[in-house]
Amino acid sequence: MKAAILTFLSCFILSLSACEKIPVPPEQKEPQKEQKQPEDNGQQNGNENTQTMTMEITAGGKTIIATLADNATAKALAEKLKSGSVTVEMRANGFEHYGPLGFSLERHDEQISAVSGDIMLYNGNNICVFYGNNSWSYTPLGKVDGKTADELKAFFGTSTVTVTYSLKQ
Repeated sequence: MKAAILTFLSCFILSLSACEKIPVPPEQKEPQKEQKQPEDNGQQNGNENTQTMTMEITAGGKTIIATLADNATAKALAEKLKSGSVTVEMRANGFEHYGPLGFSLERHDEQISAVSGDIMLYNGNNICVFYGNNSWSYTPLGKVDGKTADELKAFFGTSTVTVTYSLKQ
């Protein structure tokens, strides 16, 4: 009986060790991944075009630049801006300026801690530009390029301001 159990265990252990030698296909997959990387990079380059798609934000005769996020909502905003600029009356809220877009965009809200420079969609139809911090459920739209919180506060001012968003050519 012991011999039968030992024989069974030996066969079982050999079969397990045979399974461990299967990493040959993953090694074979690595070259496939390397072969796929140029395709993926090409797709990323396509996404990078979206990531590097920029919009101009103009208020009081001054313009700042923002980089749009790489998501479906930011792409939809870019498509809307291709038809023409969008003007929004934006109100101050201590840590942001916000206002109604006049149209809705698809929401992909997530709990986010927004920081200075973040541009978010709120409730599907409001755009928010942050110069302070706030944690809430937003859909990211983009990020203002190279401006400090103080510079953004000065840009928007302390009251309601008319802001124009346009796609940078």
